[in-house]
Amino acid sequence: MKRQRVESSFVPLLVIAFLIGTMYQVTHSEDAHFSFDTLFPQNSYSRATEQCIKVWGAWDKLLCFKSSSPVQITRTLDSSLGQLVLAHTILGSVSQSEKQPLTEQLHYMSRVIGTVADRFLKLPHIDAERRACLQKQIDKIKKIIQEKLQG
Repeated sequence: MKRQRVESSFVPLLVIAFLIGTMYQVTHSEDAHFSFDTLFPQNSYSRATEQCIKVWGAWDKLLCFKSSSPVQITRTLDSSLGQLVLAHTILGSVSQSEKQPLTEQLHYMSRVIGTVADRFLKLPHIDAERRACLQKQIDKIKKIIQEKLQG
């Protein structure tokens, strides 16, 4: 009877030790093998689209909250310009070895940059330099996408 009691109290300890060992193994194993980006890698078009979507969201916020301060508007526009430059740079430096994007992906990016262009026209007053820079980046991205869709 005493031996059965010792064995039955030993089993939960084994289970706990196993769980702790498993948790340690999972948390201390190499994260690169289990990262989302490794399992589902993004291509250049996905990363560029992501930047354009961020611009779209920031501009929607500006348009919804018309009481934004001039400083907030300027910060948002400057950040958006940086994101559009990054998107253009990513698209311009696609390596030949990279898998070509799906047509649906190009159409989606075309719609996203088209929406960004529409929002751009609705933005509050922007100084001429920022307006020119933003328009230039939007046009460059549109051109790259159109070329990819045609070719």
